[in-house]
Amino acid sequence: MSKKALLVVAQNGYQPIEYANTRAELEKAGISVSVASPNGGTATASDGSSIETDLSIKDADIDNFDALVIIGGPGARESLSALPELGELIKSAYEKGKIIAAICISPTILAEAGILKGKKATVWSAPGNEFGIEILKQHGAEYTAKSVEVDGNIITANGPAAATDFGKKIAELLA
Repeated sequence: MSKKALLVVAQNGYQPIEYANTRAELEKAGISVSVASPNGGTATASDGSSIETDLSIKDADIDNFDALVIIGGPGARESLSALPELGELIKSAYEKGKIIAAICISPTILAEAGILKGKKATVWSAPGNEFGIEILKQHGAEYTAKSVEVDGNIITANGPAAATDFGKKIAELLA
C-alpha cells in the first residue's frame, strides 16, 4: 500500500517552487499526493501560475493520509493561519502520530497550533523580517536556523531553496 501525503496550499499566493519541488520528491519516492486549499478548486501561486486542488481543507480527513505538508508563500500566513479547520487537522495529525511538515513561513502555523512547544524547528526569515522566528519562540519552539530541521515526526524547512531536501526528508520519514 503506497503512502499518501496531503499538501496544503493557500488559495492565493502559495510558493510555486516549494510546491513543485516538494511534490516531485514525494512522487519520485512513490508517495501518492493530494492537494487541499481553503476552498478547493483552483489555487493560484505567487507567480500567477495555478493548480487544481483535489479538495478543500474542511473536507480533508487526516485518517486517509500518512503525512500533512503545509506549503509556504506570501498567501500562507494570511489565509491559512486563520483557518480553524487547518488547526484542527494539524492537531489531529499530531495526536495520531502522522508526519507533519511545513516550509517557509508555514512553520508558524504549526507553532500556533501548539505542536512545536519544546521542539526544534526552522522557518523563513530575512534581515529585518524575523517575524517567523519570533512566533516560533513565542510558542515554545527552539529555532535552529537550519535549512531543514527534523524533530521526531515534525519536519520544518526555511524556504524555496530547501524544498527539494524538504521533500526528500518527508519521503525518507514515510519510507
